[in-house]
Amino acid sequence: MSTPLEEVRTSGTAGEVPAPPVSPRRPGRLAARSLIVALALWTAFLAAFYVLTGEHWWWRPVELAPPLTFVVVPLLLLVLTPLARGARLPLAAAALCCLLLGLPLVGLNVHALPGAGGGSAAPPGAVRVFSWNTEYWSDDGDQEAFYAYLKAQRADVYLLQEHVSWDVPGHRPVRADHVAELRARFPGFDVVAVGEMLTMSRYTIEDWRGLDNWPHLSDPAIGMPPDGRFPDYYRYKTLRTDLRIDGRVMAFYNVHVPVQLDISMDPGSAQFTDFMRAQEVRRQATYRALEQDLAKNRLPVLVAGDMNGTSAMGELRRLGGRLRDALPAGDQLNPVSWPASGPAMWRLDWAFTSESVKVHTYRMVDSLGMSDHRAQALTMTAPTG
Repeated sequence: MSTPLEEVRTSGTAGEVPAPPVSPRRPGRLAARSLIVALALWTAFLAAFYVLTGEHWWWRPVELAPPLTFVVVPLLLLVLTPLARGARLPLAAAALCCLLLGLPLVGLNVHALPGAGGGSAAPPGAVRVFSWNTEYWSDDGDQEAFYAYLKAQRADVYLLQEHVSWDVPGHRPVRADHVAELRARFPGFDVVAVGEMLTMSRYTIEDWRGLDNWPHLSDPAIGMPPDGRFPDYYRYKTLRTDLRIDGRVMAFYNVHVPVQLDISMDPGSAQFTDFMRAQEVRRQATYRALEQDLAKNRLPVLVAGDMNGTSAMGELRRLGGRLRDALPAGDQLNPVSWPASGPAMWRLDWAFTSESVKVHTYRMVDSLGMSDHRAQALTMTAPTG
């Protein structure tokens, strides 16, 4: 029996079953898959960050991401979850978990929120402390304005870093000596310095010394300084001064942890890599020297300075486990100190105290263009008895 020609034309080859229509891909399914991949990658990155931070020189560039990144990324993923129809709730829960995991790395000061407590009014006799990385002692600036700025802080104790000049073409530190000048400009203050570290105190300095990093170098072959380049600049990164305050001695540690890398170097060069490796050895030696001295010290202490580290980095969490961050006494939600001249995104400058020390106020202070770092100003009361 033959099939009519018109029937063949309309239904195709005889006996062939028509293919079902192809449905277009649902946008919600594509969004869900994309979010699942993004959340998985971010979770893996967070896990790697927690494991590797503070341990390896090659991880240092990753650690330099602005700490707010750890809340901005999961918040963005959380905002996008409504696009994943049918999987909104589990993906939102996953994004929220990532947010909670990243929040401790950000360093926000929740005590600055209304009603959260925070600092207190400084009582009469409270000690005013000013800690600042001067950026090579304002080599290219107005020296009179520089000293006027220091005096305007009206501090009792000044913890100053980078009391040093810098040979830019030679990329090397040059010794500076302003101790006699400071004694003349700040009558009644004791002034001591070692390496690049300088401390001034209205209170009597009972004892002082630089903490020697060299015995703590894990690899002296790369951690020791180049020949003839002001060796004390590399050797002493912490200056301890024991001050007599109202009859009680308290230890102040003025700290400058070596920077991780040099942004002026070519990232693809061997010089860049070699410098990072050497700086990692020096950084860890600085922390080991400080931690060893703290472990033997029975005095109340304050540790402050340019740590060249953020709230996300492992070393600072280790130091924060031993001492108490001054941050809760501040009124700034996101206290950042670098760079001072642009949108500051990193808190590189820190202050810690022992439990017996009461910090009343804590703030980052504008350096008025004289340094790439904002300064730290705090008021505290030393324990009595």
